[in-house]
Amino acid sequence: MHILIFLDQNPASLGGVQASVLLQQKYLERAGHRVTICAPASKFAKRSVPGQIIYRSFPLTPNGEYNATANLGGAYRQIVRELEVIGHPVDVVHVQADWWGALLGVGFATRQNLPLVNTLHTNLIIGVNKVVGIFGARLLFWMHSEVFERWVNGRAWQGSVNGWRYLTQICSKSAVVIAPSGHFARLVREMSVAADPVVIPTGVDDAALDGIIGAGAPKRTDAQVLFAWSGRFSHEKRMMEFLEAFHKAQIPAKVQIFGNGPLEKQAHAFIEANGLDGQVEIVGRVSHDEMLNRLAAADALIQTSVGFETQGMTVYEAGVVGTPSVLCDWNIADDLPAGSYWRVENQKVAALAETIREAYEDLKAGRGKQIDLRGEMFQSHLYKKSIAIYERAIAAHRR
Repeated sequence: MHILIFLDQNPASLGGVQASVLLQQKYLERAGHRVTICAPASKFAKRSVPGQIIYRSFPLTPNGEYNATANLGGAYRQIVRELEVIGHPVDVVHVQADWWGALLGVGFATRQNLPLVNTLHTNLIIGVNKVVGIFGARLLFWMHSEVFERWVNGRAWQGSVNGWRYLTQICSKSAVVIAPSGHFARLVREMSVAADPVVIPTGVDDAALDGIIGAGAPKRTDAQVLFAWSGRFSHEKRMMEFLEAFHKAQIPAKVQIFGNGPLEKQAHAFIEANGLDGQVEIVGRVSHDEMLNRLAAADALIQTSVGFETQGMTVYEAGVVGTPSVLCDWNIADDLPAGSYWRVENQKVAALAETIREAYEDLKAGRGKQIDLRGEMFQSHLYKKSIAIYERAIAAHRR
């Protein structure tokens, strides 16, 4: 089977979707299938490499982290040419994108008369509103919705400013729609984006877990409670609210922060201004394997975004290595085993500070929460579900 996957961002860039797709590619190819990823060029990778088709793009942000294409027709023709060189006919198209990658992927499947699967990784409505505001979000949704109708369906002036309407459009031709969690699948169903979304979580590489789980809990040289925070340094992740809450909690714990993003300078300034240098360390970007090791070494992960996460991948990664979480997002909590987390009662900084104190006191007293998500997160199990979905989409397309 040859699976063609479309992304919004270059697979070499930082991001959960990119990491997830590369992991899917690894296990599908190991099982004997061919996977080709289509994505825009970026400063991370400007040319096609084996297993990838990288088309021309332009940067959307000054740091070059996000790139897009304004020439869908040119990208489409390049993909067709490179696939001819590869010489293996595509069996199914899998769109794991929301913007230009989705337009290109759905358009490709339509033009080539191929079965289509769509994975909704991101809660666009909350994320876009947080980043560009409500009017900017409406403009973005209308623009992409309008281009979708013109390029995919050949109909002008059919665009919508409604984000859920736009998601319905890009899923409208899919044989199967996938959501990464039960709570996001419910939302997708409630908003009429898809009638019967299938839940397949983003998995964790078995190979990365072997050394961690086999070796037991990493040894630390001190008995101080260690918290971890991981994610993009952005407003929707509520990074600054976390730092304020930790400062307000007034506990002698340590924190390691993983990732980067636009709020990095602001975070450093807050840490210095409030005398947290000795407790809070901004580690920055690390490899996936190192992230799992660091999470295993932490006593608890602190998750702070609310309503934004479609799965809450860092929470699941922590749970796979036996590390519980402090959860601000009740949706994530509802999908986890009861009693395996500390839940923050509301979105206020004071409530988060109180829960951080509670977790600290429990951990110091040996009352830490217990969690083990290995059975449901191994990629060696999850890729088989993907193959079954591809076969289902191919069979439905033939009828």
